[in-house]
Amino acid sequence: MMYHITTLPGLEPILEEELNELGFEVQQKGRQVISCLGTEESIYRLNLSLRTGLRVLWEIRQVPIQTVQELYREAKALPWEKYIFPHQTIAVSVSSTGSSCASLRYLTLVLKDAVVDRFSEIYGKRPSVDTRSPDLPIHLHLEGHTATFSLDTSGESLHRRGYRTERTEAPLSEVLAAGILKVIGWHPEVPLYDPMCGSGTFLVEAGLMAYRIAPGILRTRFAFQNWKVFHKALYEKVRKELAEPYKNLVEEKNVSPKDHRGQGDHAGEKECAIFGSDKDPAAIEIARRNLERAGLGSKVRVFLGTFESLLPPFPPSRGGLVIVNPPYGKRLEDPSILALYKSIGDTLKQRYPGVEAWILSANPDALKQIGLRPFKKYALKNGPLDCKLVGFTLYNGSIRTR
Repeated sequence: MMYHITTLPGLEPILEEELNELGFEVQQKGRQVISCLGTEESIYRLNLSLRTGLRVLWEIRQVPIQTVQELYREAKALPWEKYIFPHQTIAVSVSSTGSSCASLRYLTLVLKDAVVDRFSEIYGKRPSVDTRSPDLPIHLHLEGHTATFSLDTSGESLHRRGYRTERTEAPLSEVLAAGILKVIGWHPEVPLYDPMCGSGTFLVEAGLMAYRIAPGILRTRFAFQNWKVFHKALYEKVRKELAEPYKNLVEEKNVSPKDHRGQGDHAGEKECAIFGSDKDPAAIEIARRNLERAGLGSKVRVFLGTFESLLPPFPPSRGGLVIVNPPYGKRLEDPSILALYKSIGDTLKQRYPGVEAWILSANPDALKQIGLRPFKKYALKNGPLDCKLVGFTLYNGSIRTR
């Protein structure tokens, strides 16, 4: 069985590394997609475990086509009734690389017609279309004259972990946050601080990584659960296995410190140093609730205040990592935004010598106000925005003096 896992631009190497760590054999690498071989169990394990994947597409057929008529014929020949009943719902999406046989909109209609026409001929009934929450999301990718038909096993994008039910303004994607933490090489032994944490996405994703909690374990619904071929017992077995770290954290929270010594998988382990702050009291409360839902309420510290007014939450001289996703500004040359970035740079220079700092921004002019020479830059996307992830190493005194 071939699976195509999609991701955000720039995170392809991170997704490949993650698949290798999970024991999957990578077959192909493309723009925003990595393909691997797997089994039926892989559908469940990938959806529950992936931190940097957006969707898990299960390839069911790949055929050469030349015309729209051939596409209709090939699509209609596929046994869609194997997966759902006619009273259930479908949705169709189409992507293309180097194919010009028709517009994507027209191809979507052709594929939809082929699927429902097959049901009509077999059952005398046809599934309805539900673009928001379909039982069977179908994806077609055209590359030149090759058509790949896949089932979207995830349904909703995997960035929807289940822990965030409230949002602050311009929230960061969970997949992007997890990807950035992996890009910059953070690991749980290194203190981490997000001084503009908003709803706490960096904090939660870091905590999930640190305590080995599967990011999809809080989700209650995946598309594959609606299919005739869904193996519920196998899914529950995989889910139970992956839920153990989360279960341990929740149980640990309910045990008093006196009773807990020497008990549980995490007893006696060194606590991870993950911290967050924000100047907005409402954002701090949302972050705390998100952390609680993720089982991390007692593992991550958040506090109210501006970056420049707060002392470092860990000794900078011993090393650590500061990660900031500041506002970008509706107008890129907004004087208040430029002043904010200058303040971030001044605070880093004055209070965080010995620390590595990373800033994500879509405002290149504002980034110049940081006043530090970056040692690394990555090009990423935050939603539709082209962003730079910029890394700085902070020293006592100037580099020239050193």
